[in-house]
Amino acid sequence: MEISEQAPGSCSCEGRSKEPGEDTLRAGINTGLMASSMAIGAAAIARYKPIKLLLFVPGVIALATWWRKFVCARCVYYGRTCSTLLGVWTSKIMPRDEERELDREAMTVDLAFIGLLAAIPLPQVMRNRKLAALYFAMLVLGFGRILFQSCPSCANEFCPMKDMHRVVSGS
Repeated sequence: MEISEQAPGSCSCEGRSKEPGEDTLRAGINTGLMASSMAIGAAAIARYKPIKLLLFVPGVIALATWWRKFVCARCVYYGRTCSTLLGVWTSKIMPRDEERELDREAMTVDLAFIGLLAAIPLPQVMRNRKLAALYFAMLVLGFGRILFQSCPSCANEFCPMKDMHRVVSGS
């Protein structure tokens, strides 16, 4: 992998790849798995406690739209295929943030936000064993694929998921 002082988008990304990118099919599968878990969670909430959708649905919409300006719009993968296709999606809905670079704190909050959204439907998901099995399978497969297939080649060395990959894989 070539190393560049300046990554695309003119952010200072010393030590990151010159041409970051991810296989589109692999990223699409990751996105599908993560979206499936959110859809299963929404279905469980709708079935067992519909009022909770007033919290969950705006949270998912905010994660996929407004919140991207703090993460994806600052990332080296902006406009490119990343582990979840959010880099491409973000470039279609908002301009790149040229003033700030993505940092560990923003990534940590992003992961916490995703974790919170994953936890919101848990009481409703747990009311049905098959739904719970499917929900957890989608979450584990989605995060597992990202952790073991995407993290090793990701250019964002400061990401907490990259640290988790190192601990789990022993590398």
